[in-house]
Amino acid sequence: MFHKLKAPIFVLSLGLFLTCCSEVEEEALQADTAEESASDLITYFEKADPKLKQLAKTASDALDQGNYPLAIQSVNQLKANGAKLTVDQFMVVSEAGVNIQNALIEAAENGDKKAQMMLNMQGAARRN
Repeated sequence: MFHKLKAPIFVLSLGLFLTCCSEVEEEALQADTAEESASDLITYFEKADPKLKQLAKTASDALDQGNYPLAIQSVNQLKANGAKLTVDQFMVVSEAGVNIQNALIEAAENGDKKAQMMLNMQGAARRN
């Protein structure tokens, strides 16, 4: 009887292990702000190809300085190199893009004319 239970117990244990590991990894990749994305870009690209590492650093520095045009440009360049990114790096880049948009929206709502202009230009580009 014990031999019949080994396989289901092993499968159940493996499933629980993988679920726990993926939840921990998922939490690490859920940056909620542009500042968290800036940090993740440095952390997750630390051992990347030098060109990709430099793009990530440029994006991170731009986020830290509130230079959204440069941050968007750098993130878009990282996305264009998607085939060279690990899954985690791609997720960090995607999160950064979302957080830049959210930061732009917040800045525009607080009266930042440049942020509003960028949002307007992005909207016009999407319509074309």
